[in-house]
Amino acid sequence: MAAVSFRWILQLHRDVPKAAKFYSQGLDFTVNVCTLRWAELQSGPLKLALMQSPRSQPCDVLMAIS
Repeated sequence: MAAVSFRWILQLHRDVPKAAKFYSQGLDFTVNVCTLRWAELQSGPLKLALMQSPRSQPCDVLMAIS
């Protein structure tokens, strides 16, 4: 049986730069791009995209596996 791993995760956040700072400083992700509405981070083969959400609660919306 083949192992399954995540390649991309997309999360919605009210404050994208704050979330990017958390992932980079707290969880040692590398920030590739960061704007007020969009950020792309990476940790090994895992890529994390953060997108601004109009909703008050953050939520995971997409997980791509390979």
